[in-house]
Amino acid sequence: MSQLDDFIRQVSSLPNMIAACADSLEPVTRKILSTPEIFGLRQIILAGSGDSYFAGAATVAAFRALTGLPVQAMPSMEASRYAEGLPKGGNARGTLIVPVSYSGEAARLVEAAHRWRDRGALTVAVTGTGGGRLAQAVERIVDTRVGEVAPAPGTRTYVAALIALNLLAIRLAEVLMRLSMDEANGMRRELRATGEGLCDLQARSSPPIRAFAEQSRGWQTFDVLGSGPCLGAAGYGAAKLVEAAGVHAIAQDSEEFFHLNFFVDRPTTTATVLYAPAEGAAASRSRELIGILGQMGRPSLVLTDRAGFAGGCTEVLLPRVREWFAPIVQTVPAALLAAYAADFRGVPHYRGHDGPWRGARGAGLVRNSQVNLT
Repeated sequence: MSQLDDFIRQVSSLPNMIAACADSLEPVTRKILSTPEIFGLRQIILAGSGDSYFAGAATVAAFRALTGLPVQAMPSMEASRYAEGLPKGGNARGTLIVPVSYSGEAARLVEAAHRWRDRGALTVAVTGTGGGRLAQAVERIVDTRVGEVAPAPGTRTYVAALIALNLLAIRLAEVLMRLSMDEANGMRRELRATGEGLCDLQARSSPPIRAFAEQSRGWQTFDVLGSGPCLGAAGYGAAKLVEAAGVHAIAQDSEEFFHLNFFVDRPTTTATVLYAPAEGAAASRSRELIGILGQMGRPSLVLTDRAGFAGGCTEVLLPRVREWFAPIVQTVPAALLAAYAADFRGVPHYRGHDGPWRGARGAGLVRNSQVNLT
């Protein structure tokens, strides 16, 4: 099969995988922390790199709203070396740090897990490798192992992390009595059902996404925009464009676009992707942004859940879900765009790990970095 076929197979597998993950991970997340540990929490940190960081960023809003606690997503370098002022001598037990890494071998994240655990923080890894260095560095793990159906930039693994993190947030809220048992179970069913809305999404969304990818085949710059949970999704979408097609793709907050990316030269050759749920907290600003994109002549693809919301931009209509869960359904168009962009350019994913990029073979640049615990 071609690499395009491999990528498409990952996307096609998501509906069934989401239901299976929701079923298998719910009992794990329900038992991972004791009631006294949950009541003792004072802050939550979601740490990771690449897709794993974006999964954390996409679920921060849910964690904050559901738990009422301070929650932040940290890149692994920040979590490992720049989180100054941490309590010392085992006094950080009120901090829950959740390192996210499917491989369980990212050096910076292993480093972060060791440092936070040494200071007494609760450490729970979301990982697909139970025997990896990360699993050994933390107290407990949520195993998100999913069989890979085809070699392609990570899609299934990212969605599995999103499901695990959302289920953990729901469980914390249930124990903290911010959700009743019935409300928590209803939200779990809602999360599981996100996969059902994806059954025909690939077929419906492929034509406009393919056309947009072909239109942008000669351009090397993409702005990928979103706010709240959708900023995490935008980060994932930009990452897939970089990995698959080798283009320079930047994820940016929708509001920050007006302060920064608005001023980029040659707007008519800067492809723009906007994640914009029609009833999300940022919806009114998204409408303004869509109008500005049209005025500038920016070629734009809008991923939304209400027909006509995109104005004159190319529109992809997604299933309407709770904004917290939107990044799950947004994975489909993000992955399809990257797959078609690479196909139209005729380039290998990850530059074939060859030439100037050969150091990335076997994720060597990520895994083999020295772990510094001093």
